[in-house]
Amino acid sequence: MKNAKSYLLRAVFTVTFFTVIDRVLGFVFKIYLSRELGAVNMGVYQVALSIFFLLLTATTSGIPLIVSKLTAKYEANGNGTAAHSTVSAALIVGLGSALFVCLVTVILRVPIGKIMASPASMTVLLFMLPGILFSGAYSAFRGNLWGKQKYTTMSVIEVIEQAMRILLTVLLFLLGFDKLKMTALSLSVSCGVTLVCCIICFYVNKGKLSSPKGQIVPLFVSSVPITFVRASSSVVNSVVAIVVPMILVGMGHTTDQALYIFGSSIGMAMPLLYIPITVVGSLAYVMIPTLSSAYSARDMQSTRRQIETAVTFSVVVAALFVPAFWALGKPIGKFVYDNADAGRFLAHSAWLLIPVSVENIASSMLNSLDLEKRGFVNYMIGSAVLFAILGAFCKNFTIDVLSVGLGASLTVSSVLDLISIKKRTGIKFTFLTPLVVSGLLILPAAFLTKTVFNLMNYMPLLLSISVSAIVGCIFMFVLSVVFGIIDVGIVFGKKNPKKALKRLPKSTT
Repeated sequence: MKNAKSYLLRAVFTVTFFTVIDRVLGFVFKIYLSRELGAVNMGVYQVALSIFFLLLTATTSGIPLIVSKLTAKYEANGNGTAAHSTVSAALIVGLGSALFVCLVTVILRVPIGKIMASPASMTVLLFMLPGILFSGAYSAFRGNLWGKQKYTTMSVIEVIEQAMRILLTVLLFLLGFDKLKMTALSLSVSCGVTLVCCIICFYVNKGKLSSPKGQIVPLFVSSVPITFVRASSSVVNSVVAIVVPMILVGMGHTTDQALYIFGSSIGMAMPLLYIPITVVGSLAYVMIPTLSSAYSARDMQSTRRQIETAVTFSVVVAALFVPAFWALGKPIGKFVYDNADAGRFLAHSAWLLIPVSVENIASSMLNSLDLEKRGFVNYMIGSAVLFAILGAFCKNFTIDVLSVGLGASLTVSSVLDLISIKKRTGIKFTFLTPLVVSGLLILPAAFLTKTVFNLMNYMPLLLSISVSAIVGCIFMFVLSVVFGIIDVGIVFGKKNPKKALKRLPKSTT
């Protein structure tokens, strides 16, 4: 048990470390793009990107998970040939699906382009399509590395992909090529680089391709439900990317104005919210095999403990950063993007950190507990809430309505996910106390953050933002310790985590 916990912590740390690097690179790249493209073109790009992710999810999302599970199973049984056959089958299914999706998109490019806010979005999407083909191929190798628990290898590959994309984009911009098209092309090329890296690592780790006979149909049947469930998120995002600009145009805005509003909010502000909860995403990623193992072994005590600890942890981590975004959203938007509207949306959407974090971890748990279909239903119910809110305010729509709708949607789906998990495992909602207390502590922490920032008004903007944000996060942390939400002994390794876990919700990190 001790070795398992130690391994889990090391895996989470490793994935988090490289994910932070990847997110930082992506954050810097997003700043660069927003300044080079402008809010209108960012809106055009964001619409195309949402469709790209929909196509990507529809072709590859279920394959890595199934391949990873089968690889882990076959490796444990010493059946390397079956593991290699699974990779070969996944390669055929992934490439075949990707090719089909790309052909359909090209054939239907005219009608698809008409429902987008701008014809330029369709052009951008066409430049992204090669990335779908590359991704369809590397999903097979990625699943194999995941099944072998090569977390460091996979994380390094993701960093390489991000770095190559940035370098190529900057180079193409400097050479004077069309910026929107080159941004899309760099995405496709970076996917190709990832494919090459995955193939190399696959063979370095003694992998090889074997006959896929008898593996293709079972793999396809197993991956389709997962792909279908995960594609629901991309479908919703794509619909939002199309509907929101349409609503804005219907209210009297020009197409450029609508794309500006959408680009400054979803394209600029939202990515910032995902940076602080990188560690939650890493935990969700690593937990899938460990939670699956505990549940498969019917070790319900371990299963419940992992779930309760992870949800509480996600709440605490997210709450630590809400005061900074709430109090400093506007100056952050001004400094990072030179766009006050992006900053205003960021401030108004700071509270989304908590439902985003909980939904992230809860949906991953459903996958580990064989509740993917239930997760799909829960997500669609939450999405229905989002579109009901958008429809109710379509005649008096502001971008803040989108923030409220997203928050309501994530909250509803998260609650339903947790109820489903409780029915399956019998967990106790020990995380409710940290949730309520953290929510109350956000108010004084945000007030202090804003006060410190105002007192430093005469200082350079970056320094004012940095100091006040750090003060706010530290104050939030101290309050969490004082009110028993965080056990400082666990944080600094002075207490036994195994004993502390029995006293949830006090010992959460």
